[in-house]
This record gives sequence, C-alpha cells and structure tokens, in this order.
Amino acid sequence: MIINNIDKRLNQIKAYDSSSSQTIVDTDFAIRGLGMLDKEVLSNPNTVYLDPQCGTGTLLLHLAKILMITLESAIPDEAERLAHIFTNQIYASDIDKLQTMVCNTNFKKALNDKTFKFNVEQKDFKEANVKADVVVSSIDFATTNQFVPMFRSQGSTVLILTRPNKNRYSSTHIKEISKYQFLGVTSSATPICAMYFENKNNDVVEFISDDNSVKIDSPVYLPANDLTSFAFAHEVINQNFDGFESNYGSYYINDPKVINNPGSVELIYQVGSPGKLFRKTVGVDPSIITDREGVGVHKVVISKNGNRTLRSMLKYAPPEYGTGHNAIWIQVKDQEEAEQIINYYNSPAIVKLVLSLKGTSPANGTGFWKKIPHYRYASQVNKIYDKYFN
Repeated sequence: MIINNIDKRLNQIKAYDSSSSQTIVDTDFAIRGLGMLDKEVLSNPNTVYLDPQCGTGTLLLHLAKILMITLESAIPDEAERLAHIFTNQIYASDIDKLQTMVCNTNFKKALNDKTFKFNVEQKDFKEANVKADVVVSSIDFATTNQFVPMFRSQGSTVLILTRPNKNRYSSTHIKEISKYQFLGVTSSATPICAMYFENKNNDVVEFISDDNSVKIDSPVYLPANDLTSFAFAHEVINQNFDGFESNYGSYYINDPKVINNPGSVELIYQVGSPGKLFRKTVGVDPSIITDREGVGVHKVVISKNGNRTLRSMLKYAPPEYGTGHNAIWIQVKDQEEAEQIINYYNSPAIVKLVLSLKGTSPANGTGFWKKIPHYRYASQVNKIYDKYFN
C-alpha cells in the first residue's frame, strides 16, 4: 500500500552532507520558490511538471507535498492522489547517473513503495522530451541562459532557483521574468533567487519579498530583499543622469612588471580604513607607469570589492600615488573636490542607491560607477529619495 512519507523523507534528506556529490535544495528556498506557482495551476490534476536537472529530487518532493494539499478536492483519496501525482504529473531527469539513482530512491521512500514505477530518467536537460506545462528546477547560473529560453520556446511555464548574478543576466532577459524573489544567501555565501517565467505581452516584472511586492516596468538589474530601495534606485537609474568615469590600474600585485621593477612610485592595492594610511601599497619603477595608474593627478580611490552588505571605502589620493588593479580611481581637480565626492557618497540617498545596486553582487566595477549619478545631480536624487523615504 502506498503511504505518504514525503515529510519523513524530506527530514531525512536534511541530514545529508551537502558537501557531497548530491544536489540538495534548501527547504526554505524550495518552499518560498514554489510558492510563486499559480494556484490554479497547482489545483489542476492535469498539470505536468518536469525537473530536467533534478539532482536528488528534493525540489519535486516539496512540490509533491504542495500538490497533496492543492489536489485534495479533485482527488479526495490520499493514496490515489499520491499515486496520481507521481504517475501522471511529476517527471524528473538528470545527466548524472548517481543523481537519478538517488532521486528514484528518495521517491520510493517518500511513497514507501519499492516497486512503484517513477518517471525518472538519466539524460541531459537539452534532450528532455516530456511535454511539460511547468518546468521547475534548481540550476547553476551558467545553465540559466540556455535553460530558460529552451523551455519557454516549448510553451512551458518555467520556475528556476538560481544565482542572481546581475552582471551577467542582462536587462533584456530580466524584463522577460514574470515574478522574481531574492530568497537569501547559502551557507557558502552564494545568493539564491527564484525566477518565474510565464507567457506575457509586456516588460513588467513583479518583484516579491517576504512582506512586500513591487511591479517595475523594464527593470535593468535584480534586487535583494529591500524592494523600497530597489524602486528608488530604479527611478534614479531611469533618469539617465551622467555617472562617474572611473578607471582601473594596469597591474595585479603579482604581475611580473610589479615584482621585477621595484621603485619609488607607490601603487595602492588596498585602500584601508578612513583616517588611516593606505592599507597596502607596492613601490614600482616610474618606467612601467601608464595613464591607467593615475599617477600625477588628484583622485578618489575606491576599494574594488566591498561585499554585499558593506559599501566600498573611498579615500583621497594625492598625485604621487598610483593604483593597482585592486582599486578603482576617479580623477578630481583637487582634494576639495575629492572630499565633496566622498561626502556625497556617504549621503543617505547615495547610501541607499549603492546598497541596492550591490544587493546581489559584491563587485564595484567601472560600470557600477557609471550608474552613480554625478554629484551635480544631488538635488534631483535627493528629491526622489524623499519621495520614498520621507
């Protein structure tokens, strides 16, 4: 007799070592991601679901648990409902043989039936031949740009859990999303989001948090949880204000030219804390200096890799200093203008803007600084800020 052991099996899976070769979806991420599926779809016993990169099948087990509730009125008998879900609605495949074996085992234990025939196959997602109404999967970011267009072209609704790397997921693709939720950060500091694609005829995306939602027309980047800051940042970006022109130095610290040419010109590699000397500089010979190092000009230097929750440090650097490739620099006319930029950067409006832009990625490249309005637009930016926060 088929028995509903889905909860029991999911609890057992939690005990697995996530550093093993098995792909295990975090319970909270799975539940919140699947919560984006349309209720009418979930209550339809004819809806076919496919996970073509199923891993251990945990995402589908969470889905089956939801379907056991949403299909209760359509199929009142619990055993019949459970059998129907795994026979007619849930399909799984994976290119990895071990993953499909584990998925099949997990399904059997969830139904407490070793003889049950499940729809689990070993194959690449590109070879999937199941006509699915909904494709659900937890995939790596490198796969996203192949995975989504393929299944959308087949007419499927697509729900993926993936990494929201906004530096590679272009605005052209972002506006194709129907609903989006930033789910959080894994124990290995990897950000995870849910992207939900369905047929639509506009560029409006609904962004969802645990306690809020906002609809944005033609968004150009992906937010974290603070949707108010995201809406503010989106409006600022849409003004097309001129940003800051910034530069990288030429050399990494282990570059042979740096190692083999010690000298008197100090290149800044670590900016350090405010009010203190630069944390790390390396002296090089003037003969290897190029225009990219910024020697001979006043500048603001910027720590390149501030993390997701902290803004990068800015400092004034006089003309005798240059920068290595670990730091970004913006040319200014003198120290007074440098301090003006630093104070502007620390103003409430720009703090909100910077942290929103950095919400799902720590990189502060030169493209990032093009998005920060020049300080001559401070009054316009502050007016938009007051609209959202005052």
